[in-house]
Amino acid sequence: MNILFLSSKSPYPIKDGHSMRTFNLLKRMAKNHRVFLLTYFLSKDEEEEFEELRRICFSAEGFKLPSGGSTFLLAISLFKNLFSPLPFVAQKYRSREMLARIKQILKDEKIDLIHVDILPLMNYSAVFDHYPVLLVEHNVESLLLRRRITHTRNLILKFFLWLQYAKLSLFETKQIGNADCVAAVSEEERGILISMNPDARVELVPNGVDSDFFQPAAEDKARNSIIFVGGLNWFPNLDGISYFCEQIQPVIRLRVGEFSTVIVGKEDKGFRYASSITQTGFVKDIRSFVYAAKVFIVPLRIGGGTRLKILDAMAMGKAIVSTSIGCEGLAVKNGIHLIIEDDPRRFAEAIVELLVNDQKRLALGKNARQLVEEKYDWGIIARGLDGIYENLRKKNVRNLRTI
Repeated sequence: MNILFLSSKSPYPIKDGHSMRTFNLLKRMAKNHRVFLLTYFLSKDEEEEFEELRRICFSAEGFKLPSGGSTFLLAISLFKNLFSPLPFVAQKYRSREMLARIKQILKDEKIDLIHVDILPLMNYSAVFDHYPVLLVEHNVESLLLRRRITHTRNLILKFFLWLQYAKLSLFETKQIGNADCVAAVSEEERGILISMNPDARVELVPNGVDSDFFQPAAEDKARNSIIFVGGLNWFPNLDGISYFCEQIQPVIRLRVGEFSTVIVGKEDKGFRYASSITQTGFVKDIRSFVYAAKVFIVPLRIGGGTRLKILDAMAMGKAIVSTSIGCEGLAVKNGIHLIIEDDPRRFAEAIVELLVNDQKRLALGKNARQLVEEKYDWGIIARGLDGIYENLRKKNVRNLRTI
């Protein structure tokens, strides 16, 4: 099958949950299909390491965003967006070069299916006529924005985000109807998407993990430490770790003498933290840091979709403490696969118990690993996606025969 695969960012190198999901599914789909990848470059390293995607795909091309990383051009784009019906996240990815290349590939190649890997790229949907379209919703984007508004204190920013939410909600509702099939990452979000547009066909294609790469440690040598994985350049992560530092860590400090907290992920220059916290910055391989910690935390208050970092930690057999939003959409049971607490004091107490109770800590990790092997390995998920591809292709063949 010939697949035109559209992505808003180069999925390699893997830097976050979005790129991790896209890369793992893309490389598996490319084994069975001719994949024509079109993407944007959001950073210099994505351009430098693009050869890996050219190796995997039948063809792979990248484009620079119209704003080009310029603060001045970004400001102009934001101002223009005040007069546009499109949300800024969709307008941001409108490129003449990308549009021209999409049209050229559709003209020159016998494309069987268009895989749109994120909602904003549906702004090109006008040229998708007569092609089956799969839209991937990594999050219900309007829901994610609404949750961010709840935790935004700046009134000017809050007003701007409300305007964006109104546009995004309309855009999302329309585009999930324009796609022939929408892939949701959890049953909860599948239900939300259907409630937004009852005519939409929504299938479950959950997030996953490479369970061969992320294995439990051969020997438990975890220190009395806590780990958080996630780039602080993403607002939900920054809000979550700020919440942890302000409301949770002080309670732990009263109960436990010696412990440390490690943050693995891209730093935020404005983040202020205690001396007991270590920031590693972005690292390509998180495993050594996760192995060294006793407790993996996900103190998120804002989010959508499902968090791949939890699945990585589960595959590594780590004990996890999460908010309900942090583990939202995963088939986990509180007290069996991880600990779920939304109250900051109880969140802290759960961490303390796992720091001192090795038996419970190791049991949680063992159960988490077993769940990953049964439900969340990328190989299992890729087979489900392949089935959706085939169903869309068959539907398109039938439609062409009736024209």
